[in-house]
Amino acid sequence: MTDDNSTPEFALTPSTPTTVAKRRRPSLVTVGNRMVSSDGRFHPDLAANYVTERGHQHWVQVTELAKIFSTNTNDGRKRVRRSLSAVFSAILDAGHFLVYETTAPRGRIQAVKLLNPASDEERAHALPQLERMRQRRELTVAKYQKALAVIQDRQAINS
Repeated sequence: MTDDNSTPEFALTPSTPTTVAKRRRPSLVTVGNRMVSSDGRFHPDLAANYVTERGHQHWVQVTELAKIFSTNTNDGRKRVRRSLSAVFSAILDAGHFLVYETTAPRGRIQAVKLLNPASDEERAHALPQLERMRQRRELTVAKYQKALAVIQDRQAINS
């Protein structure tokens, strides 16, 4: 300020262009001898990719998924089981059917696997599982019909 009655002088600085940082999509990274989610959170599309890669050969245990996307504790396994419906939807959109292995007919999910058209055991799990999901309203009508078509197409291949 120069005088008592004058207005203050402000120096305006030119604005600098701001850059927006793009977020990287989470991915599975190898840390030591195991794979983990890059941000430590559960992502249905990452889990779907993991199950699609490994679910043809063997059952993927819930504990294995919990180690990758969470911690292998009761709460971690519970979170993974709760999120398996989103993984089911992602895999169904890719044209496959995700079969659940449970401890009892209406028990907890212990493992998941992609439907193998040659396996009678997996097809025996698929139809009751789909019916249970329909009764619990876990599927829309369109997803139910698509899942049924995937199972029936797989059965037609075997006939």
